[in-house]
Amino acid sequence: MGVFGLVIAGVGGQGTLLASRLIAQSSIDVGLPVKIGETYGMAQRGGPVMGHIQIGEGAESPQIRPGEADALIGFEIGEAVRRGVTYLKEGGLALVNTRKFPPLEVISGMMEYPSEDSLLSLLGEVTSDIVKFDATAIAEEAGDAIATNMVMLGAIVESRKLPFDEEVVTAALRRSVRAAYLETNLKAFMMGKTAYGDFSK
Repeated sequence: MGVFGLVIAGVGGQGTLLASRLIAQSSIDVGLPVKIGETYGMAQRGGPVMGHIQIGEGAESPQIRPGEADALIGFEIGEAVRRGVTYLKEGGLALVNTRKFPPLEVISGMMEYPSEDSLLSLLGEVTSDIVKFDATAIAEEAGDAIATNMVMLGAIVESRKLPFDEEVVTAALRRSVRAAYLETNLKAFMMGKTAYGDFSK
């Protein structure tokens, strides 16, 4: 296989780091080379977070060049669009959580949060393969809003874009999540898989 590039975009506290590491660990478990890198904003919680993952032979650096990501996982719609228009290749898959987590500038009244339609219109200039849903609402239904990351992980697995299957990811998840939270995380993961099927039609 060639190199598969994935960008994960969100804000601090959404569990983007765990999702990135589960994907990286799954790659290792099936014997695929993987490079991973993360960047954080000024605030650890609530600031922008971005992860780059490159999987496959020839993955020499975690940094994905603009316009070369095969897929994007957006944990927060504004961050998804901001990173997607930069890094996603034309026609790449964009998975977008439509739940908004307004930045400090919006909370303080310095600026208004753009509408969902205007944000998705910008992303639509890069790709028409956009699958959007309220992943946080699904996580809440599973038992914990923090499990939004597992919902999005389930969705990208169901897309069949990753070079490994569900069993590899759930095995990594079982090893990485404490027993007290495992049932909720697995439930959210499965609900994310279902959501992809429902909203990608």
